Amino acid sequence: MAVDKELYEFHFGSLAGWEDFDEKLDQPIEDCCVMAMDFCSYSAFVRETSDISLAHKMLSSFCDGSRDILIESGALVDRVQGDGLLAVWGVHEKVDAAKVLQVAANIHLLAKKTAQTWQDSIDRVIETQGARIGLSYGPVTLLSLPTAYPGFSLLSEIVNLAARLEARADPGTVFMTNRFENLLPLEYQKACEDLSDEDGQRGLKLKNVGRVQAFKWAPEDS
Repeated sequence: MAVDKELYEFHFGSLAGWEDFDEKLDQPIEDCCVMAMDFCSYSAFVRETSDISLAHKMLSSFCDGSRDILIESGALVDRVQGDGLLAVWGVHEKVDAAKVLQVAANIHLLAKKTAQTWQDSIDRVIETQGARIGLSYGPVTLLSLPTAYPGFSLLSEIVNLAARLEARADPGTVFMTNRFENLLPLEYQKACEDLSDEDGQRGLKLKNVGRVQAFKWAPEDS
């Protein structure tokens, strides 16, 4: 097997699908969803925190909690990097777009609670709090890398799209591509806002990507 059993279980949360995982490597897996997220103002919080163990505790609370939410939803958690995570749905099961948005809502709630707890331990008010999330939809290739951790790597334009949208997202919101928005039930689509830049042209101009049709969604309690 190209991927170690323990590493597979870490990234998927169980061994379901492990025996057939090699068959999915090195070829496009159509119809995947990628989520990129980060904890807002992490650097600002750290600068105001004299006790480094508190910063570690707060980051672990967000990242570990987010990973648990993602794993429970059936996502592949590709990596935890700094104050952010990257996850993929569609490797083993069909993407449920409404379920993905509920996951995003739960992560926003976790980020909000973590930021409030951290704020109670410092003096300066950190105005930008919560999480930023970007979502994209399309094919993903799991590139086999047997000599490197964790044995595979994501190769896809939609990974870059999700990351660029996350970078543009407002705190407490989800920025998503047009293809992902098209998957949503009508009641969710009605709650999405069509995005455009200040030049009035439709879509967002993303760095190293170009102009992309995108939508904004926010949980009701954000």
